[in-house]
Amino acid sequence: MKASLKKRMTAYLIDIIIMLAILGLINILYKPDNTSLNNNLNLLTLSYASGDINFIQYLTQSSELYKQIDLNNIIINIINVIYIISYFIVLPYFNNGQTIGKKIADINVRATSNGKLTITKLFIRNLIINGLFYLIAVIICSLLVPANYYFITVTILGIIQIGLILASMFMVIYRKDKKGLHDLIARTWVASAK
Repeated sequence: MKASLKKRMTAYLIDIIIMLAILGLINILYKPDNTSLNNNLNLLTLSYASGDINFIQYLTQSSELYKQIDLNNIIINIINVIYIISYFIVLPYFNNGQTIGKKIADINVRATSNGKLTITKLFIRNLIINGLFYLIAVIICSLLVPANYYFITVTILGIIQIGLILASMFMVIYRKDKKGLHDLIARTWVASAK
């Protein structure tokens, strides 16, 4: 039996609260100092707003600053990726398709046609629904993309990630089978655990 929208939303909300609490604690324990970079970004924005520099100069210089900020935050981003993989992929794989939120809501992720739920299926789901695509892309881009193209690249990737999440949400809400884009691509569905 398909899981209700209410149960899915409850489970996801619980999982997000847990994720934010753990990642918030990690951020408290390890937070790179980006104060000077943020100050430079604010000064650059003021220079653009006052007409001292043109848009191309602003975009080029701010792109360099954003890249440096993301390079400073690369450890945090790697920790986020490891956490998402551990919590939303490994845990459900070994726990009958359930995270803590899904366990509380009494639902689980299953492979379509009751096949085996694999790490690959869970990984594909999370590329779309939990921002894993964007986090991995930011890590790779901060290491490989030249500074003058960085801001535009990660902005486009962010828009794509938001679009994928929104498409999945609307599909879960409005499709009769309650499958989101992440479910269709990964060949999974969310069922009542009973």
